[in-house]
Amino acid sequence: MLRIAISNLIAGSAALALAMPISGPALADPDARQAIDERLQQYEDRFNDADAKALARLFSEDVVYYGPLGQIYEGRDAVEERYRRSFEAGFSDMTVETIEIEVIGDTAWDLARYTITDPKGKPLDGYHLAILKKVDGDWTVQRTLVNAVIPKPPAQ
Repeated sequence: MLRIAISNLIAGSAALALAMPISGPALADPDARQAIDERLQQYEDRFNDADAKALARLFSEDVVYYGPLGQIYEGRDAVEERYRRSFEAGFSDMTVETIEIEVIGDTAWDLARYTITDPKGKPLDGYHLAILKKVDGDWTVQRTLVNAVIPKPPAQ
């Protein structure tokens, strides 16, 4: 009996291992990566237009946004206010470089590098990781985690 159970386990594991690579890519919409990359371009454009309201529409109503300094913004209105304050403080000139986009059905994540100009005119670099969901044909950010690359202090 034990020998039969082990044989079934081995056969089942082998079948699963073979099926996973075949089924994975079939889950992804072939145009989804491009659509998400276009959303990242919209993000950059709306940031550079200093349009907090339009920028916030890229996020879901119940988004959770983890900011670069440990802040947590819950909901689209909080994200809009966060960007509004950033623009009022003088942050500007964003560029976004897509690193990776992965899609499984109507869920995806993207990893991107960004550079913005801080209020003193200096570049500030960082990364974001976003989890997106396709809702009514559009990819919207459900969760995002943003960090800032902090320069090393000068050697003493």
